[in-house]
Amino acid sequence: MSFVSKILISDDFEGLKEKFIKEFGEKKLRFIPKMPANELLMEDARAIEKESYIAENTEKIIIIMAKAFRIEAQNFLLKLLEEPPRNIKFLIISPSKNLLLPTIRSRLICENLKPKKVRKVLELNFENLDLKEILAFLQKNESLDKGELMELIAQLGLEASKNKNLSEEELEFFYEAYELAKLNSKPSILLSSLLLTLYKAK
Repeated sequence: MSFVSKILISDDFEGLKEKFIKEFGEKKLRFIPKMPANELLMEDARAIEKESYIAENTEKIIIIMAKAFRIEAQNFLLKLLEEPPRNIKFLIISPSKNLLLPTIRSRLICENLKPKKVRKVLELNFENLDLKEILAFLQKNESLDKGELMELIAQLGLEASKNKNLSEEELEFFYEAYELAKLNSKPSILLSSLLLTLYKAK
């Protein structure tokens, strides 16, 4: 049966690599980059394009594994994903779908292999937030990766809008923080700005 190009949401890079080698055999697969990257760069995107245009008589699956993806690298791959050369399939493995542009996600089937997370309790008293509580929260969450930070900001925005009568401007601030998290802004800076906004709004 022919493989269908897709996105897999998972951070088990090694486990999936072993699974696909066992399922399809190494000859049919190309891992670009060879090891999971901290960030997919333009040079990786060019290597993917080059490999895609090496003619094959049988199906070839190009597997792209990264913890983050540069926007310019994603944009570079758009046309290739939309109109791949003959016998070329793609598999993108990412820890979060939010790391990928909507234009990338719209071109491929997306499967989430991560176990469903139980939404963690934020342990914040939104009604009566104090500075000591803010400091403790920041210390607890200072080492989040990009995906975790984006999820936390989304949850903070949801909980805050339920518990406080936020203005349109204050809600917009959560959206901007979420977008900045995509650009690798520091968790401590974004979270302290958001929590101080909530502190002032009480």
